[in-house]
Amino acid sequence: MVIKPLVLMITVMLGAWFGWMVGRPLGIMIAYFIAVAGASVGLSIGRLIQHQMDDD
Repeated sequence: MVIKPLVLMITVMLGAWFGWMVGRPLGIMIAYFIAVAGASVGLSIGRLIQHQMDDD
């Protein structure tokens, strides 16, 4: 099923983008680290969504 990997890619991308936007005013290195943390959060959220999709 192609929807589950797509959901995961979108949530990771959104998490990284949000982290970059939050960290950008603080400098490039801080923005990078916050973007990595945001991608990790996005990965966790994406896995939760995938788990909910499996239960249906």
